Amino acid sequence: MSSDTYLSNLLGAFATTITSSLEREVSELGGRSIKAESALVTIRNHPNDSIDVLSRILSLTHSGAVRLLNALEMDKLVERHPSGEDRRSVVIRLTAKGRKRADKVLEARARVTNGALQSLTATQREELAPILASAIQSLTEGKDEARRICRLCDERVCRPQGCPVEVAAGIKEAESSA
Repeated sequence: MSSDTYLSNLLGAFATTITSSLEREVSELGGRSIKAESALVTIRNHPNDSIDVLSRILSLTHSGAVRLLNALEMDKLVERHPSGEDRRSVVIRLTAKGRKRADKVLEARARVTNGALQSLTATQREELAPILASAIQSLTEGKDEARRICRLCDERVCRPQGCPVEVAAGIKEAESSA
């Protein structure tokens, strides 16, 4: 067995464990689903997006996104407002209750990821950051993919440092325009 196969297997197990732990933490918050919670964080990070944008980010059909938003609206977590740019379109915003819920989801995510990093030394964490940034940049195909990758991110953390996903998306968009 090659070392790349071993590394790939370890990474897969790590990703599966993080995902399962996050799903468990989020389910303990009493929400509808990880998709619904991802929607809240996505809307928190990018208020005033349309249903169409949200459907692309969450990989839902338009009707699936509408059903999800209907449920979130019934729970008083989101509101729809007329778009200032296109009268035929509506934009989505969180209510105060929705913002609190999105913050709880981000706190749950932080508990999971911080717990996973806890056993590493400070030096190991410093070495890991640029490796993860490089790996995640290679997975970013453009703006929609960047938003999909960051659908459960607290964007207030990465943006001041220069989010590697947004940087990669900007490079890909510039390359495709050239």
